[in-house]
Amino acid sequence: MHIGLIGGIGPAATDFYYRRLIAAFAARSQPLELTIVHADTSTLLRHQAANDRAAQVAIYQRLTARLAAAGAECTVVTSIAGHFCIAEFEAVSPLPVINLLSVVNAAIEARGLHRVGFSAPVS
Repeated sequence: MHIGLIGGIGPAATDFYYRRLIAAFAARSQPLELTIVHADTSTLLRHQAANDRAAQVAIYQRLTARLAAAGAECTVVTSIAGHFCIAEFEAVSPLPVINLLSVVNAAIEARGLHRVGFSAPVS
């Protein structure tokens, strides 16, 4: 599977995804097909602050069209902040979207958890 990452809006998250994908594919002895496009952090944060979902979705659509042209079969927004408009993006994306929120919710439900906290890693 050729994976397309919309990165840059969370450089550390993009790096996390990239490293984890490399390890997961290596563990399966499968070649990793991956393309990363860059979205601008300040633009995302401006759209998020203004709740301008349509403007951010338009950017995601443009970037995802580039990923599709490169051969990607799905796309992932690597920034949790970038998920503020994920439902709207999923509805119009030219590629299937792997939605972090859905994946996390499913893992929480599968474990029977009722309260979850997130913390930043200590460096």
